[in-house]
Amino acid sequence: MPGICDLSTADGFFRVKALNSFFNETRIYIILISILFIPFLGTISLDVIDIDSAQYAEIGREMVQDGNIFRLVDNGRRYLDKPILTFWTIAGSFSIFGISNLGFRIPVLLISLLSLFSLYHTSVLIWGSTRKALFACLFYLLAPGFYAMVVDPKIDIYLTSYLIFTFHFYYLGRKRNPAFYCFMYFLMSLGFITKGPISVVIPGIAIGGDILFRRDWKLLLSLRIPSGIFSLVSMPAIWCYLLFLEFHSYGPAFFLWIQSFGRFYKEMYNVKFDPFYFYKSFGWAFGSAIFPLILFSFAEVVKFFKEKSDSNFFTKLRTNAFASKDFVVPFWLFLFLFLISFSRYPLPQYVYWVLPGASLFFGNALDSILADPKKKWMLNGFYPIAFLYLIAFLVLPFESGLATSTYFVAMAITISVFLLFSKKVPSPILAICLSYFLLFGSISFYYYPFLVSFQPGKAFGEKIKELEPNESEIYTYHISHSKRSYPFYAERYRRSVYESKKIHEIFESSNQRLFILPSSANQEFLKMAGKGYVLETVLELDSYKVATPTYAFINPETRKSQTQKISLVWLKKLRGK
Repeated sequence: MPGICDLSTADGFFRVKALNSFFNETRIYIILISILFIPFLGTISLDVIDIDSAQYAEIGREMVQDGNIFRLVDNGRRYLDKPILTFWTIAGSFSIFGISNLGFRIPVLLISLLSLFSLYHTSVLIWGSTRKALFACLFYLLAPGFYAMVVDPKIDIYLTSYLIFTFHFYYLGRKRNPAFYCFMYFLMSLGFITKGPISVVIPGIAIGGDILFRRDWKLLLSLRIPSGIFSLVSMPAIWCYLLFLEFHSYGPAFFLWIQSFGRFYKEMYNVKFDPFYFYKSFGWAFGSAIFPLILFSFAEVVKFFKEKSDSNFFTKLRTNAFASKDFVVPFWLFLFLFLISFSRYPLPQYVYWVLPGASLFFGNALDSILADPKKKWMLNGFYPIAFLYLIAFLVLPFESGLATSTYFVAMAITISVFLLFSKKVPSPILAICLSYFLLFGSISFYYYPFLVSFQPGKAFGEKIKELEPNESEIYTYHISHSKRSYPFYAERYRRSVYESKKIHEIFESSNQRLFILPSSANQEFLKMAGKGYVLETVLELDSYKVATPTYAFINPETRKSQTQKISLVWLKKLRGK
């Protein structure tokens, strides 16, 4: 019997050891990254919200239904504001998955996953460490700006992904085979017809700045620039030709100059100038790791200037003492952030373009922090943000009046799962991961669905398709043009009615039509239509601008004062009138 017991004990020991070996640090972080992607998967069936996302979905829908893939049309009218590739992507997805929330969001999730995969391999190529690469992916996922790009998809999620792919192939060409540079140029070309010249400007600043700073002329010559230019200009040239056919010379000029560099000098973009706007925006967009990033960067700068050396910075620069270093990632993050701060047209999504660079930089920094006992105190910078995430997660259900037992059961299960990693993951990192998952998971599965219940577009659209299946237009009265979800979900053009003359034109070929209008304007609308018409309410729902929720809306006691009733009504012409 003792022998059997000894054998059993030994067998148990080896099993535990094998289990510990399987759940090594690499696998733990892969599992953690997979779990943290769950909030993104939770967005797959969510309604698209006004303004931009619904507009892009509508342009993609019209491209599919019109059958013209070379012309951008928004609500039946020519569209110039953005290039075409994103709309090709959306239209292609609609052709496969149907015109739906799923069809709109599938390409966003796919390109997000692909960009994570590409970011991982880019980091491995740069730093030569899978650990640093996993850290880069982890904190790209943990960036609130990345979540914002996915939950309310705009063109920036596509541009940012093409930037990651561009840098990936740059390093493949630099480290593996120069033939990969051809793909780098083509990816910049695709980014060009996604958002404009910025897809070339950012790699130019980061890669070109690194080459000039280190005077690495051999690398410059290896980039195959003459042949690369042909690949780079291929897609923009095609789009410029199509724009010229549609808008004459103004189309290419707008695409190449006004919409991009014009934001620095054009009066039409002269909104305000705040030199710190983009730094503040980056602060929240990279929020989960912003304090450790600042602490590490500040410590490195202090260390650099305190180092005892026989020569100063400018002497080192003149003698090319930095020739063996790589400044692409720091230039991507810090130099571009500095240059974009001079834009006179501040939009927070501009900082999304540097989030991958910040993640690559911080992946390397975090590895350095963990390896040096003197730097580990910097990890405490995770706690303030983790605390804010946790407080928001705990307070929101009570402030919004949405607290349920299911909500807190899910919290208990989540905490239990994350505690399994407590022996393998440093506590500050685990704290930020746990609090982020709780807050942003609850947004995906709980609060966002609640928010879009105050956007009537989908419910109205389904009812309109049921009651008027053969019409090509839906009419609105006193509804803001920013409400782009109505035509998308109704799958038809939207036309606004301002005067009785238009109503009479509509009823020349019909005795009844559906209209969308504020419930408070029902009598005003009926009066405008004139005698001989009657109004019949089909559906009435509360409406709110869900893209920018305020505390007054979140608070159930004041929520009603923030919403308005929107009606879908029949306007019927009485017989003999």
